[in-house]
Amino acid sequence: MMPSIKYYIQSICVLLLCFSCVEEIPLESESEITNYLVIEATITDQLVKQRVQLSRTYGLEEEGPQPESNATINVNVSNGVEYEFEETNPGIYESISEFRALEDLDYSMQIITNSGTIYSSGLEKLTPVSPINNLYVERGFDENGLEGVSIFVDTFNSDENSLNYRYEYEETYKIIAPLYSPQELVILNDDFDYPPNFFAGDTVEDIMDFFFLLQNRPEQEQICYNTVLSDEIILASTEELTNNDIDKFRVRFIGRNNYIMSHRYSIIVRQYVQSQEAFEYYRTLSDFSLSESVFSENQLGFLEGNVFSVSNPDEKVIGLFQVSSVSEERVYFNYSDLFPGEVLPPYANSCDDFFTPILLKEDFFHNIIGSPVIDMLNQGFQFYDLTLSMDFNPFSVTPYVLVLESCGDCTVLGENVVPDFWEE
Repeated sequence: MMPSIKYYIQSICVLLLCFSCVEEIPLESESEITNYLVIEATITDQLVKQRVQLSRTYGLEEEGPQPESNATINVNVSNGVEYEFEETNPGIYESISEFRALEDLDYSMQIITNSGTIYSSGLEKLTPVSPINNLYVERGFDENGLEGVSIFVDTFNSDENSLNYRYEYEETYKIIAPLYSPQELVILNDDFDYPPNFFAGDTVEDIMDFFFLLQNRPEQEQICYNTVLSDEIILASTEELTNNDIDKFRVRFIGRNNYIMSHRYSIIVRQYVQSQEAFEYYRTLSDFSLSESVFSENQLGFLEGNVFSVSNPDEKVIGLFQVSSVSEERVYFNYSDLFPGEVLPPYANSCDDFFTPILLKEDFFHNIIGSPVIDMLNQGFQFYDLTLSMDFNPFSVTPYVLVLESCGDCTVLGENVVPDFWEE
């Protein structure tokens, strides 16, 4: 249930493995590092197909983490119920049936890898329930004096004990391509080269019709939506507070010139109540990523969770199995709600330029060897308008106005399907 934490963990795993000891370790030894199993498993009190992710650490010379496939995963409950998981994507396993974690029951997880190695977790209980009371946005400044929008969370907790929280979010925003045309230019012929007299007697329009078809787009590509998962560890605790309430805790700040707020923006925030062990695990992970140098004298050591190898007790395992209550809320806003009458933020890319390539190009011997228009269309440039010159020389005329791909086609930055949850 932690889709973005996977990449967060993997991005520092190599550093943890290379520099986890106080004494100096030569970089050359990195190639000798064992491929440790990395486990991410959070069972929640939401009635869903619960998810577990397995992968292996990787060396500096390797391209990235390798998913751990063909494993057998079970979550066992103290009431005798067992939930089986199946691999839905490489390294991603989902419970075959939907279930939710219940209070006063113990949960444990067992993993058997394809090689037959057995891993197990300790017993975990569902953490106390603590719902989000308020999710809201305010215009203001961050700690660096940057103006923008803050997304805040309030949580009022009646539990007498201090609670620890971890936050994740998914933000979705509307994108409107600023230089959109409902028509597109389709290439019909690109079999160059042609002899000099191939188009003798043809008009520029005839040549255009030979090479291109100008048609209505089969689907709209002006308005899109993009969803981005949080990629940071966001932690909060009531341990040092006079009460157990989380008041005006900022989970996201967006600078006012960020184009994702230009039109309509939505964010869903998930609040996980963490056990002390899970909270310390994520705090250690966060502290390591924020340290100025992995060569610091204060090394954090191996990132150890609560999963161990049954087959080989000396084997190191990275990861955490937790059973966490979760609360989520969603909020929407428009840029004009917070910045009424003000100019929208600049688009993702500059769209100030218009391109008018010539229709045909020739070589030294005047053979027709290509079309700059075709070249630019193949690079992703988008049709915007027609502009026929009075000069009917196809080697100097610029019949089409083109724009950068993202300026004329929003699907470069998102998807043109309205999300199921979206509200205008």
